[in-house]
Amino acid sequence: MQSKRYDVPLLRLIPPAALSDVLVIRRYQVGERIFEQGDPTTGLWFVMEGRVAVERVGSEGNVTTTGVWITDDIVGIAGLWDRSGYPASARALSNPTVMGWISRDVALRMHQEIPPFGLEISRLLAERLRFIQESIASRQGRPIVNQVASVLLTLSRRMGSFIGLTHEDLAHLIGTHRETVTRALQELARDGAVNARHGTIEVVDAVKLEDWSAPPSK
Repeated sequence: MQSKRYDVPLLRLIPPAALSDVLVIRRYQVGERIFEQGDPTTGLWFVMEGRVAVERVGSEGNVTTTGVWITDDIVGIAGLWDRSGYPASARALSNPTVMGWISRDVALRMHQEIPPFGLEISRLLAERLRFIQESIASRQGRPIVNQVASVLLTLSRRMGSFIGLTHEDLAHLIGTHRETVTRALQELARDGAVNARHGTIEVVDAVKLEDWSAPPSK
């Protein structure tokens, strides 16, 4: 595990001697919670290995997956500055899921003392905001099958051809029901764009998936 500690780009900006004193490594199995929505933001989390779903429960009890994060990604950054609680829960999606953790006080101190570290966090925040805005814009008002195709295309660019998500996970990402996603995946499979297995969705033909994802012609 020691060799994996420095693979996350943001962590490479911290001097190794200092990093070894502040970085905590924790391991999780599929389904285990890393932190809970509403809990105090204790620090900054790094995905060292595996996949993590970030899920928010709405006022009516509906669950929305706000992101699926993979190796090198940062999780739990939202409440780092304002002392607010985590706006969503984080759940491990793979065996094992290995997380690195740096306390909030240390992360804030390094943000000030190591300029490249602070700039990289700002860049990541801007990138994440842009991703969310583009994701919402690309799906708004479109049929579910097109939304599913768009989400799968985005995920495949980050996770590769094999996407380790269940139909329910995908439904939470889009904000719909599992049965609706299953029907959409069946349609995409009939077209030869994907192959949906239990717990895994394989992108078979990225070009066809792009065609399904393309905005409607005016």
